[in-house]
Amino acid sequence: MNEKSFWQFSLDSINRGHKLVLLTVADSSKSSPGRQGFKMLLQDDGNQVGTIGGGIMEKQLIEYSLNFLNGKESATIKRLQHSGQTDLEKSGLICGGFQTILLTLIDVGTLPVIKSILENISQRENGTLELTSGEFQYINQSTIENDITFKYESDNSYVYKENLGFTDTVYIAGGGHVGLAVSRIMQSIGFYVIVFDHRENIFTMDNNTFADEKIVSEYKDIGKYIKEGDKSYVVITTPMHLGDRETLGSVLNLNLKYIGMMGSSKKIRTTFDALLERGFDQSKLDMVHSPIGLEIYAETPEEIAISIAAEIIKVKRNNN
Repeated sequence: MNEKSFWQFSLDSINRGHKLVLLTVADSSKSSPGRQGFKMLLQDDGNQVGTIGGGIMEKQLIEYSLNFLNGKESATIKRLQHSGQTDLEKSGLICGGFQTILLTLIDVGTLPVIKSILENISQRENGTLELTSGEFQYINQSTIENDITFKYESDNSYVYKENLGFTDTVYIAGGGHVGLAVSRIMQSIGFYVIVFDHRENIFTMDNNTFADEKIVSEYKDIGKYIKEGDKSYVVITTPMHLGDRETLGSVLNLNLKYIGMMGSSKKIRTTFDALLERGFDQSKLDMVHSPIGLEIYAETPEEIAISIAAEIIKVKRNNN
């Protein structure tokens, strides 16, 4: 589930008269199943979206959270150890490590905050979510250097901050069968998906219900639509080598986290040579992932999409 759907769930729930608990993994070790930034929304009737790591630990925290909603529990932070000797509460897991969970009440009083988050996500603007023991707020037009920070002094004194608004975005050049398959899998892992094609009314674009935006554009103009930064990923799968060349030329000098281009070795070499003749630097071309995707001997559009998604995940997590 992507960020927009996650927060929309909370808005819809409140509008139906429900209260919720937002569970946020504020801190964790590498061996913990729940990583920093994982979230779950739990409705007062038990309906839920998201995850904080799963297993018996999540089950116990769901039970605790329902009691929290009913006023039977009041602690807004749970610091859990997954195994070993520790002063922290035992989670029931044996994987080792720890994680810290924050509990935040979401109800009609928090509607302005929820609406502000959704507005920023829709406009793809930055903002900062801030959670403390007594507050849930969102600061528009605000960005912290690291996407997530957590400062803990005591169970009654902590601050969690997270950049929310402009989410990881994949720009797919080419709305054919591979573009459709890539849209499906990237949407399923939480990316905002924008698909481009130079053709109007092709059935794979018409049937693409996974893309957040579908844009008909000449490939040479795609760079104009892209927001630069380390949350932007470009996947080039156009139906013709000229489209690949024009797209790559349009985005090559942009500041992006990832550029990948599908094609045979011959097509890639021809495309790169043409761009070198146009004055592009070899150092820029060396950064392009081509042939695109991890080598898993993929053949079908769906298999190719899995290999592309796997490579993007690897690039995304490489700094962690």
